[in-house]
Amino acid sequence: MLLFRRPSTPFGGTDLQARLKEIAPDRVLITGWATDLCVDATVRSAVTNHHHVVVVTDCHTVSDRPHLDAVSVIRHHHWIWSGLITQRSVTLAAANELLL
Repeated sequence: MLLFRRPSTPFGGTDLQARLKEIAPDRVLITGWATDLCVDATVRSAVTNHHHVVVVTDCHTVSDRPHLDAVSVIRHHHWIWSGLITQRSVTLAAANELLL
């Protein structure tokens, strides 16, 4: 029996790390849906793979959860990401700050 399993991280089972190594960006901008799942996994995976990260604060979202509304989930993750202890930087910036 063959089972398909989605990678547990954005870098698992994909060529993302190889492509980023080729491109050699000075930072990786992260956006997306499911702040508390996909976006969080991407932030953590990127720093684990030695990338400087910019979380675009107004370009990720989530639905309300049973225990927290979406705004609270997002605010909590911004707080968590701003305090991650890593050898790479994690910066939070709004889209308009990045367009300057």
